[in-house]
Amino acid sequence: MNLLLISTIEALYIVYMLNFFKTKYSLAHPFTYFNGSYIKHPIGVGNKARSNICRFGHDVSWLLAAYLIVRGYLLQYKVVKRKILVNLNKLVIVAVFCFSLMNFNAVIYLLPYFITEICLFII
Repeated sequence: MNLLLISTIEALYIVYMLNFFKTKYSLAHPFTYFNGSYIKHPIGVGNKARSNICRFGHDVSWLLAAYLIVRGYLLQYKVVKRKILVNLNKLVIVAVFCFSLMNFNAVIYLLPYFITEICLFII
């Protein structure tokens, strides 16, 4: 299995979904409304398609994508022991899930990422 290819596809998917995907519908719950512009999530149905991910989500998606590509490279070419990266990856998955709970749109958009990571590294 080519882990670098899988990681690159995951990275591209995450960047696209969290930065460029637009829809009129938001799944964000009113309890997740924040006043700060950096973590403000659109709530409810909009008049036109928009990104329902906050600026924090946009920025972190690039970091996560970079991590995935570096991780894929390190695993593919056995630069670091697999056990170390698997343990680090579990921590990253939990952190991403916890932060994505601030916006249910992010949870839904990241479901394919979570499923892939669980199948590759936890099961």
